[in-house]
Amino acid sequence: MNKLFWKKVLIIGLPVAIQNLINTTVNMVDTFMIGSLGDEYVSAVGLATKVFFVMNLLIFGIVSGSSVLLSQYYGKKDDYNLNKTFGFMMILSLLGSLIFFLCAMIIPSNLMQIFTKSEALIKIGTPYLRIVSISYIFTAFSMASSGLLRSINRTKAPMFFTIISVFVNVLFNYIFIFGKLGIPMLYADGAAIGTIIARGVEFILVLLYLLFAKKDVKLDFKEMIHIDKFTVKNNFKFALPVIINELGWGLGTTIYSVIYGHMSDNVVAAMTIATALEDLVYALLFGVSTACAVIVGNQLGANDLDGAQKTAKKLLIAGILMSAVLGVILVLLINPYLLLYKASPLVQADIKKVCIAYAFYMPVRTFNLIMIVGILRSGGDTLFSMIMELGCLWGVGITLGAIGAFVFHLDVLYVYLLFETEQIVKMIVGFFRYKKKIWVRNIALKEA
Repeated sequence: MNKLFWKKVLIIGLPVAIQNLINTTVNMVDTFMIGSLGDEYVSAVGLATKVFFVMNLLIFGIVSGSSVLLSQYYGKKDDYNLNKTFGFMMILSLLGSLIFFLCAMIIPSNLMQIFTKSEALIKIGTPYLRIVSISYIFTAFSMASSGLLRSINRTKAPMFFTIISVFVNVLFNYIFIFGKLGIPMLYADGAAIGTIIARGVEFILVLLYLLFAKKDVKLDFKEMIHIDKFTVKNNFKFALPVIINELGWGLGTTIYSVIYGHMSDNVVAAMTIATALEDLVYALLFGVSTACAVIVGNQLGANDLDGAQKTAKKLLIAGILMSAVLGVILVLLINPYLLLYKASPLVQADIKKVCIAYAFYMPVRTFNLIMIVGILRSGGDTLFSMIMELGCLWGVGITLGAIGAFVFHLDVLYVYLLFETEQIVKMIVGFFRYKKKIWVRNIALKEA
């Protein structure tokens, strides 16, 4: 039983971890390629991608919220409601991405001015943002489709599609950024073009898979577009708090970037480079939280409440232990990683300090990730999760960080540590909520 359990965790979690790792690697490669052009380029593109970051969180919120129902409907073998939920999730995702696309296409310079007052960074980031916005709709479609596939335990396909898109992205980045094969050197704009091509390829692959691949769930287009009051009500009941949560969290962490951006250009460069490495390590842990959400959701939908509790506990402990090991690896990777960049000594010093602090906090962050995404949400406890996460972020992290940066003018390390205090508070509150077992419920039964 134990072997079968961990095998299932690997089957679901490993492809997701690899997919996230690859996605993060692409971002790191983009940062590395653009970083070779100088600190101004990496800072400008890093700030411009914050728009995508917020959009990504909105779509992630829509997908995560609907996946609460998708996983339980799959466990219950209710294909009809699964189809309707997937259709509604896809429509919301595409509408959300369309809004961000229009804003980035029409007012890119205004968006850049939110993050920085540097004219040089705005000049570089504005055309990059306008071009790369074309990829947003492709991304939304792929994310929604991947959410469905993960909920029905089909995690390998999205992983392979991501691998292919990575190679496409790196290839065309190289061609367009540095001007190869007779194409003029396009600098940051070249990275945007490479991203569009890569996301377009991924979109085509996902679409073909949904249309032609054999799956144990029958996808019915007529059922997908049959959006009735039942579907809207139940999706918004569990998905809306997650959407607000992710969007509020995205806006909150964007405020972090705004605060860093108003400290100095060196701080922006340091945080952009440091975050790329941090995300690379953290991406692996996301696989554990996804496996937890899918397995626990399936078990709750099948009315195996005792099994769901045991799964949650096992994966919570496994994630914390794994994060401690990855934290040590992160510290060991710092110096080799810095060799990839032409960063100034001051920027390098800041990167080292922030990465070490991040490694220290990694078990706490992992606990919160699995607790919220993998456990509480899988049982439909989305409203409390939203209140807890946004309350800690805005009431603790942003408040203390802003005071540290603008009142006491602290070094970037101390501002970062003040931001991270929200993780400690969230861990304490989340643990008590977990012990109450409010999340241990079969919401699919109530919505049959």
